[in-house]
Amino acid sequence: MGLNKITLCCALFLGVASPAVAAQTCAERGVIVDRLKEKYRESHRASGLGTDTKMVEIWASPESGSWTILITEANGKSCIAAAGQNWLELDPGETVLGQAS
Repeated sequence: MGLNKITLCCALFLGVASPAVAAQTCAERGVIVDRLKEKYRESHRASGLGTDTKMVEIWASPESGSWTILITEANGKSCIAAAGQNWLELDPGETVLGQAS
């Protein structure tokens, strides 16, 4: 990866990226997790093992409403797959929006 791409990736990750561009952001898991905790006040809400031994994690902040889907490979490299606002966390058994009650 050339210097310009590294600079661009760092700039995007530091908060100037839209969710669509943020999906291209990858780094060591610890770096991304620290940023999610510090800048966005997000915490680890759920996770599961995806295809090809990749861990899929959902990070979210009920206070700010921000959320991030993080995919981590076995080698520790993580990529932001999606991010957004207006996080809604449901209690177990609560009716899901769009589902008949």
